[in-house]
Amino acid sequence: MDDAIRGVRAFSAVSIAGAMCACVAGILTGDVVPILLGVIAAVSGVVLAVFAFLAHQKTRS
Repeated sequence: MDDAIRGVRAFSAVSIAGAMCACVAGILTGDVVPILLGVIAAVSGVVLAVFAFLAHQKTRS
């Protein structure tokens, strides 16, 4: 279970980092689509990180 939680944490971190890059690219180019996709990816990454944190807490109890 710990390996799965670690994998979800890593995936969410990469998702958030990629989302920030997409938002910056969208801002620099003036295109709305990368900004919207970046926001969606960032929110998804944060939700995954919260689920991983809660799963980690549950396995420690």
